[in-house]
This record gives sequence, structure tokens and C-alpha cells, in this order.
Amino acid sequence: MKTKLALSGAALAICAVATPAQADVLNYGVTNATGGSCPHGLWTNSLDSGCSRYYSFQEDARFSVDTDAGTGTFTGTAINPNGEVATLDLSLSGLLDSLNGTGFGYKAGGGAYDPSVQDYFTNASGTITVDGVTYTLNPSDPFAGNTVFQFGTGANDKTGDFGGSSWLNMLDPHLNSLPHFDINFDLALIPGTPVPAPAGLLLFGLGLAGAWGMRRRKQLAAA
Repeated sequence: MKTKLALSGAALAICAVATPAQADVLNYGVTNATGGSCPHGLWTNSLDSGCSRYYSFQEDARFSVDTDAGTGTFTGTAINPNGEVATLDLSLSGLLDSLNGTGFGYKAGGGAYDPSVQDYFTNASGTITVDGVTYTLNPSDPFAGNTVFQFGTGANDKTGDFGGSSWLNMLDPHLNSLPHFDINFDLALIPGTPVPAPAGLLLFGLGLAGAWGMRRRKQLAAA
């Protein structure tokens, strides 16, 4: 992942003497992508109508990236205006720092495609349980429209904020395909989360250095 930083002399001096924190996992809090009359981060498409299919992420919603393994998780709950609860439990894999030449598409409704400040998961598994009914991510085609699970600066498909987005191909309890679900979200690094070496104090968000790039640098250092 390409990193472009502009630091003052004082900031450079602080970083020079600081001992970098060691971490393999970055943990992010998740908040809704949109406000308005139907604020939400999860859209369940044909499961309901109107605002009833819009679910707001709760305080337990988390996005984690294992920068060493190149995997991630997206977990937590979201609630619609009727008080119905959706529980997300997604596992992510196939981390890439660029979609160039892969054939995968990017959701460009928010910020533009920019692999210098974004990363992309190309595979996933897991479930979303909505009002007691469990829906399963299609294991052979988890993301609709040949897209990916995108995250980073501009990757929120609704706002272009630092966050992420994905179209999820879901199966009902009888394994019938459903019109895709949609998640769009903003991200904030959870306070106290250690930052991966080697950059230590410099790396406070994937907008400054991507997860894939962190993993690659560790691999090169160990070679």
C-alpha cells in the first residue's frame, strides 16, 4: 500500500524516539453510513419495505482486520425502526491492495477508486440473522455484481467517508438466493488499539497505510 505523509519536524522527532506498538489486528468501531428519515448501515432489500428494511448499527458493531493473516471480521447488531434486530457475523478473506487487473469491480457511489488509501476483501462467509431468521452468505458468490468488500478512505459507497461498503449475496434458510443485502458504514479506530509496526505512531487509520501494505512489509522484514 502506497503511503503519503506530510509531517512537521516536531512530529518526526516524536516518532523517532517512540517505540512502535506491535499489533496484528486493527479494531474499528462501526457507525451508520447515512442519516435522514431512515438512518442505516444495513439494508435488507426485499425482506421488508419502507424504513423497515433499514437497520442502524449499534455500539457493539465492530470491523477487525488481521494485518498478518490478511483476514477480517464484521460483527455486531443493527436495529430497524420496528425494533427488529439483525445480528451480523461475517468472516472476510482474500485481502488485496488493488483491484487492477483482477476483474473485480468497485462501488463508486461515494469516493473514487483509490488503491493508495483503500483495501479490498475478495471472499467472505458467515450469516446475518434478522428477527430470528438466519440468512447465509452465498459461499460460492458472496459479493453481488462481481464487487468486493471495500474499505478505507472514500470506500463508503454512500458518503465517500473513511469506511466501507459491500453488496452481500444472501441465501434464505432453504438456500434460495435473495436480492442482495447492502452494508455501508463509517469506521473509527477504537481507542487503545495498538498500531502495527513498523510505523508506530504514524499509522492511525487505513487511510494512511493499508492493511495489505502492513502485512507485506512484515513479510519482507521476515524474509
